[in-house]
Amino acid sequence: MIRKGFLSAILVASALFFLSPNPAISSDDVVGGRHIFEHYCAVCHGKAGKGDGVNAKMLDPHPSNLAGSEVASRSDKEIYDVIEKGGAGVDLAATMPPWGKTFSLDQIKELVAYVRLLQKGAPVPQGVRLSDLKGSEKEQCSVCHVEKGKARQIAPNLGHEGSKFNRDWLFQFLKHPDRVRPNGYMPITKTRMPNFNLSDEDAGALTAYLMTLKEERFSAVSNLDQSEKAVSEGKSLFSDIYRCDGCHKISEKGEGGIVGPHLSIAKARLKPEWIYAWLKNPQSIRPDSPMPNFGLPEQDIRSLMAYVLSLGGEGKPASVDAGSKEELAKQGKELVEKKNCLFCHILESSGGATKVSESLLSQKKGK
Repeated sequence: MIRKGFLSAILVASALFFLSPNPAISSDDVVGGRHIFEHYCAVCHGKAGKGDGVNAKMLDPHPSNLAGSEVASRSDKEIYDVIEKGGAGVDLAATMPPWGKTFSLDQIKELVAYVRLLQKGAPVPQGVRLSDLKGSEKEQCSVCHVEKGKARQIAPNLGHEGSKFNRDWLFQFLKHPDRVRPNGYMPITKTRMPNFNLSDEDAGALTAYLMTLKEERFSAVSNLDQSEKAVSEGKSLFSDIYRCDGCHKISEKGEGGIVGPHLSIAKARLKPEWIYAWLKNPQSIRPDSPMPNFGLPEQDIRSLMAYVLSLGGEGKPASVDAGSKEELAKQGKELVEKKNCLFCHILESSGGATKVSESLLSQKKGK
């Protein structure tokens, strides 16, 4: 009886939210919605929701103007459905991905509340300004500099590099850290790893240490079909069904979005077992990943892997032995401390979340 009553209460509360023409919007809803919007949505829709984000011109059709009259005339339920199911799920543009397996019901409601605030023309809170990003390669001070006592992760978690990267690529990246994501690890910040001008010996030691950082849950992918048929099926899924090219480029000069990593280097860069786990659920590896969880069927994951692994060539071999010898790895661990790598990076298990962390958003709300 208690369980039945609880479920009834949830259904009634949800119905009241969607049936009310102007549901009450709390300050927590707006603040929570703002943080979600700025992290996941602004890169395409723009900070003010006008469809002018830095990735907008890469999309066809362009993102909707969420502050305009067309979206404003839609009901909360219609906006909710677009966010939850994606454009293709409601017979709109497939370039809008589904977020229902990434955000909770409450988080989507918070997004709807924030979109309503944008439609009222409320001032957009200051943060990273798009004009600065478009007009200059200079980074915002707030990307690195934070208030005393507040931590900011602006670079990837190093806790599973050995399960993620191919050794030779990692060595070459440490030597010459080219931008993997055109728009930065944190969306629209354009953050990038500086070139520390590492010697071959230091790069080899760091590689040896990082390759020891593994997680058992990343197991080898068996019987991966990489035939021409599988690659062709994956290409169709990539371009036509899931519209992965809205966020990713498959070549340095080719068309595609600027949110995600260049996939032309995926074969040289990433291990197949990591690609599989990422496609299955990005948030299980990186809880704040801007890539949505599509809930991909097993066969689609394998077909997409076949296509992605067909792009680009093999990595350039390391010029020194960057193996996992105990002494070399020990030197690498010391270098991580000496170079203050953990100022930007974290070093911990990737966890196993299934959706965007509630604690992460609560922290952003100041709770």
